[in-house]
Amino acid sequence: MDTNGGDVPKDYQNLNEVTAPPLGKTRRGRLWLGYSADNLRSKGRKKSLEESQGQTASNAAPAPSVNRESENYSKLDKYGNLNEVDAPSPVDGDVNRREPHLEDRSDESPPAKRVVDGDNGPSRAPRASRFATGLSTISYLIFFSLFGTLARLGLQALTFYPGAPVQTGLLWANVSGSFLMGFLAEDQNLFREEWGVQARQRRNDEEKGKPSLSADKQQKTFKKTLPLYIGLATGFCGSFTSFSSFMRDAFYALANALPVPISHPSITTPPSPISTTLNVPRNPGYSFMAVLSVLIITLGLSLSALSAGAHLALALEPYTPPIPLLFAHKFVNCSFILLAWGCWLAAIIMTIFPPDRPGGPVGNASWSQETWRSQALFALAFAPPGCLLRFYAALHLNGRISSFPLGTFAVNIFGSAMEAMFIDLQHAPMGGMVGCQVLQGMSDGFCGCLTTVSTWVAELNGLRRRHAYTYGGTTIALGLSSFIVITGSLMWTQGFQTALCTS
Repeated sequence: MDTNGGDVPKDYQNLNEVTAPPLGKTRRGRLWLGYSADNLRSKGRKKSLEESQGQTASNAAPAPSVNRESENYSKLDKYGNLNEVDAPSPVDGDVNRREPHLEDRSDESPPAKRVVDGDNGPSRAPRASRFATGLSTISYLIFFSLFGTLARLGLQALTFYPGAPVQTGLLWANVSGSFLMGFLAEDQNLFREEWGVQARQRRNDEEKGKPSLSADKQQKTFKKTLPLYIGLATGFCGSFTSFSSFMRDAFYALANALPVPISHPSITTPPSPISTTLNVPRNPGYSFMAVLSVLIITLGLSLSALSAGAHLALALEPYTPPIPLLFAHKFVNCSFILLAWGCWLAAIIMTIFPPDRPGGPVGNASWSQETWRSQALFALAFAPPGCLLRFYAALHLNGRISSFPLGTFAVNIFGSAMEAMFIDLQHAPMGGMVGCQVLQGMSDGFCGCLTTVSTWVAELNGLRRRHAYTYGGTTIALGLSSFIVITGSLMWTQGFQTALCTS
């Protein structure tokens, strides 16, 4: 009985969180999902493998046939550019598990043949319909965008305290999201049962002293098609981190307007209140050093966290249990469809009727004291659209230029420009209290989920060095320039007025 199946949906290849190759000390001997470099085929992309190894696409070995009747999830035609779904290990590790740079990615990933246990017969896996696969994927993205937004806002609040050694609370969220991205990219166990990988086959390979290339190849191939994996990599990690807020903090450091917690009491006589919005004037050279520190610390720690997450996955590999197949397919996916849409609807209802409104469960005396909507509720209402827009931008744009992930670049720059405009409108001010709260929700929710640092650092790790510096430098330059032109033009001419809402 032929049980081949599980080829990678073509559209999933551009999710850079899942396609970025490992940190490489050498470019020789890299493998793509267990296929040697001469088996890679490039259609309309740069032939970097042919140039570096002297091989052409005409030498590619034919891929094994696929019996689509046994696929776990139906093939979605436009998912080939989802780099979050293709990110390989951020560390070199075993030479047999090395993978190519993003530029070397082919238009179609080689399908992996399902491993069959000779004694127990072929592995069985339920097959979801095309509609169910798409609905589950969107539902996971919605739920994890809400979860990621709450985690980011909560971690920012927790890490903003007097005497904090790092004055940007967002740093913790960006580093934590990159760490989780590295763990997911390297993990080999959590989703093992979803691919039908037989433990006996792996043990036999290990007993013979050879790496289980067929299992690893199949594992990486099938993992990309799982809605839960896409939800974690694209939904949670992408929403937990925020590139637009990273650029906002960099601009505030440059403009000497970075909010910092009060660390010292007033020494005036009589004591006067210390301003929480105005900083002590300083030399422009110090502002230049401040913006460099924000950029270097955030980027350096995020890249390091990506590798540290992969190291943790390797260390926990013998102890990480797999997610049960039937439980995940029959219960988790269905539950998350209801949970995701229900949570989003609940967030919208709570935004309309906030609990701290006058007469509410935790009501205040007046609407002017209501803070829930500006601090969290509007952000939750606007988070899923931002995450979904980033998801579809990756689908349609990331594959256009192999050495420059256009989808991630576009959403990061667009989101940074939008957040700069929202900050201007908040400090104009316009729209009163509710208008300020909506703008704060758009900044924290929509722009926070539209832009991402975890995908960005995974792409920087996956590109060749020259392309990575070009891509990273261009993204930072244009993102910071957006704030300088849009927000700086108001701050340095008419000045900022105090925002009417609490952020």
